[in-house]
Amino acid sequence: MNLRFTTLFALLTVASSISSPRAFISQKKDSNPTFVDSGVASGVASPSPLLTLRGGALGVTEDMAVKATYAVAGAYGLQFFLAPKFTIEQNFAVKADSYHSFLGRFTGLTMLVVLYTLSKCDTSVAFPISFIWNVAVAIFGPVYAELCLDTTPMHKVGIGLVGAVLAVHAAAAL
Repeated sequence: MNLRFTTLFALLTVASSISSPRAFISQKKDSNPTFVDSGVASGVASPSPLLTLRGGALGVTEDMAVKATYAVAGAYGLQFFLAPKFTIEQNFAVKADSYHSFLGRFTGLTMLVVLYTLSKCDTSVAFPISFIWNVAVAIFGPVYAELCLDTTPMHKVGIGLVGAVLAVHAAAAL
């Protein structure tokens, strides 16, 4: 029941951040916000002044997508780097040994280095790398683990988070 609620909450959160495609808002001094898209008649009042804060397709920018990668991959990278045994035992039905800890710490370090490198790139460079990296991580990480390994219920969180990051990237790419 909690997993269903969490999934529904995540989907509603992503859906609530989406605005109409190509509907950009113009805020002129001393006037009401108006749509200035060729597909929408000029002079129509904005449904919400909050839409003026949004940018990019569907209201999701490439910068937001890269920041979502920083947040999720950064959390997992730190967790694997600082507490690899805990992270492995929390997500998999296995007793972690020194080899698991070594690979977990090395994986965490690698994730953090990739994120640091992305942070030094312009968004136009970082976004496609982040998108491809997240697709690969999803396939070879949580999806593979769910299909082929003995995971714990906590591992479903990883699938949800990576799925949410991919949804943000897809929205930014539109």
